[in-house]
Formats: sequence, C-alpha cells, structure tokens
Amino acid sequence: MQRRGLLLTFFIYLVIIITLVGCNALDSVLKDSSTSGPLAQILDRMPNSNNNIDLSNASPVIADPQQGESTVKLYFADYEGKKLIEINRTIPRTLSLAKETVHQWLMGPLGETADTYPAVDPQTSLRGINIKNGVAIVDLSGNFLQTYSNVQPEITLYGLVNTLCQFPTVEIVKIRIEGQDIDTYHGMDLSNLRFRSDLIGSSTGPAVEQPVEPAEAERESPSSMNLFD
Repeated sequence: MQRRGLLLTFFIYLVIIITLVGCNALDSVLKDSSTSGPLAQILDRMPNSNNNIDLSNASPVIADPQQGESTVKLYFADYEGKKLIEINRTIPRTLSLAKETVHQWLMGPLGETADTYPAVDPQTSLRGINIKNGVAIVDLSGNFLQTYSNVQPEITLYGLVNTLCQFPTVEIVKIRIEGQDIDTYHGMDLSNLRFRSDLIGSSTGPAVEQPVEPAEAERESPSSMNLFD
C-alpha cells in the first residue's frame, strides 16, 4: 500500500514536470521571432493571429515612374527632295537621347505635317552610335547608301547630320556602314560633316530647348557605350 502511494506521487510529480517543461518550451518558441519552425509558420498564417509584424524594413511595391519626355528636332525631306524640313517631335527621355533621336529620324514623318517626307530608306537600321569629344560616330546598315525616292543624297546625308548636331555635345558626325568607315557618300566628302542651315527650307514648329546628352561619364558606361569592331 505504501509502495503504491509512492508510485502515485512519483507519477504526479513527473506529469507536473513534463507540463512545466512543455509550456516553457512552447513559450520560448512563440517568443523567438527568428524561428522558422513549423509551429511559428502555422501561427503566422492564422488569420486571427495577434502577432505584431514589423514592416519597418519591408520594401514597398512601387511602379517605376515615367522617365519624362524630350522634344527634339528631326530633319526630313520636302516634296521635291531638295530641301530639309525641320520638325519637332516629343519622344521618351532615355539614357542615350541621341540614339533614340536617330531611331525616330529613320522612322520618318509620323503625320506631323503633309509637307514632309522620309529622307532615307525606312529599311535603314541603326547598328550603333558613340559620342565622344564632340564627335558622333554613327553605324548604319547598307540601306543608307541607296538613294531613296527623289531625295537628293545631300538631303539624306545632312538630314542625319543636322539631326545629330542639334546636341551641344556633337560638333562633327562620322558615318560607318556595317561597321566599316566610309570616306565618301555619292561623291561627297565625309571628313568634316557639320550642321548646315542653308539646306533647311522651313520649320514646322517653334524653336525648342536644345536637348542635352547625358554626361560623358554616363555615355561611356558599359550600358550605354557602343564600341565598333
């Protein structure tokens, strides 16, 4: 009888000890914010959980803001292909504004006026552009060498040159075709291509502030610099 009482007392103490240890362990798990165990994950997912979640270091989801726009000048051909028509076009502002401007020039008029026509074969593509020390080197596809419609080669050439020389960082334009330097274009010397105002017949829009290319350090970064082989 006495032995049975001792055993009963032993089991009671054992249950109390196990209960206390289990509660302390559970309390430790719940208080440990760094735990990633199954119990903590279940509690965190409960909709009625009263856990306080610290969002001070959370990264908010924010849509990329618009980069803005720039107004540039593009020089297209007139009806007879003998003069340049200057138009203004608003385009997205990008890291390489000159590159985007040349793309827009190659696209041709977009209905800004009925008196302007493409100055170059629309199949011509831009392979690369690099601006350094006042010189813009433009690499174009072979379509640029072909005369287009009734446009005189001089109008095609200076349509591109004038479009690029609107940038304060560009004084001279050099042209490459399929990565190769060319010295002449339909008999015209290409060694000193600069802006020519005498070829401009008219303008279809008011003067705009001259767009500025990014700082030279940015233009020469790996993401924006074009090296020709």
